Amino acid sequence: MPIERINTGQLQVGMYISRLDRPWRETPFLFQGFYIQDSDEIAKLRELCRHVYIVVPDEEYTLESAQEKPTVMSMSAIDELVNGHYDKSDKPRVKFIEELPKAQSVHQSIENITMEIWSDLDEGKALDINDINECVAVMVDSINRNPDAFNWVCRVKEHHSSTYRHAINVSAGLTTFGRKMGFDDEQLRLLAMGGLSLDIGNIKLPRDLLDKKVRLTDDEWELVKQHVRYGMDLLEQASNIDERLLWMVATHHERYDGSGYLAGLVGDRIPTFGQMAGIVDSYVASTEPKPYSSAMTSEESVQTLFKQRDQHFQSSLVDNFIQAIGIYPTGSLVELSSGEIAIIVGQNPRRRLRPRVVLLLDADKNPYGSYPVVNLLKETHTYDGKPLHIVAGVAHGEYPINLEDLTF
Repeated sequence: MPIERINTGQLQVGMYISRLDRPWRETPFLFQGFYIQDSDEIAKLRELCRHVYIVVPDEEYTLESAQEKPTVMSMSAIDELVNGHYDKSDKPRVKFIEELPKAQSVHQSIENITMEIWSDLDEGKALDINDINECVAVMVDSINRNPDAFNWVCRVKEHHSSTYRHAINVSAGLTTFGRKMGFDDEQLRLLAMGGLSLDIGNIKLPRDLLDKKVRLTDDEWELVKQHVRYGMDLLEQASNIDERLLWMVATHHERYDGSGYLAGLVGDRIPTFGQMAGIVDSYVASTEPKPYSSAMTSEESVQTLFKQRDQHFQSSLVDNFIQAIGIYPTGSLVELSSGEIAIIVGQNPRRRLRPRVVLLLDADKNPYGSYPVVNLLKETHTYDGKPLHIVAGVAHGEYPINLEDLTF
């Protein structure tokens, strides 16, 4: 969902405030993200801030009415949801630092193969499903060994093409999601294949439409919707296609309340894998920058998914996805209560709000000479005795940090 920066003089009742131009802890607002309910809140925002960031609806999403008083996921609710469903499968089989170089190599291979697949399709060649199988088998193995490592690479690696970035990130997200759901390796590979295949129909759309730097017109948006049909056509031309893969592509833009496309399916008429694909695709899309809007932080995107439970997405699946990735996934930038900026390098499965982080910037936002690793589960206070915890997510690009240069 697009994020737009506006002057506080432009605020209106009903707008959803995503971020401020100052830390939330310096304001009286209880939640990091809220709908403006009345003129008093507008006056307070104008008093405190020069500009704010609002969530604006786009063709994929419809915000709830401010008068409906939408549920906001409090930190206590997040803590209960994310931490209250730990099982042994959440524990990585190998350490992050051991899996990281393997994950980097696997990611590069998948990126190369994905580019080749799209290049072949662009030249009119038939889709070879074996190429996709080759991609996903090694990725599933890596995520099974340690999901933090591969998802870290997905979040910090820069790509020349948003198309490949999105496909690989959705594929990894679906694998991580399925792992949390207890699916076997064959099902995980199918989910991963679906993630890489969801948008292959885009190859049939005009290139200038996909590269457009401003928001699409209604007619352009209707054309973009056809990527679902084009993708199904490409898959049906391939041999040995699993029908579940076809249904994932066909239904990943359907929505639980019937507001999606192409068929307007409702509720359980949308297959589980299609619903899962819709959740991950929406989450990844909202956390990626667009030419006409800023990206959401993971925290903001998770809050949005939580509000859409049993509207756009089935509530139990949303809850499982949030449990799988956490409110601050590996690779997320966060601000600590100390004022330092850090990046998540590993989860503590029993306490997802207290992950392992690497400190990048000090309280004055100056780079550290080295990168100290802090386990927030063990280090609960600063050197001067103040509580140490995450206060907010930070959008990638907000500070001049080159994440690909990080080494451990």
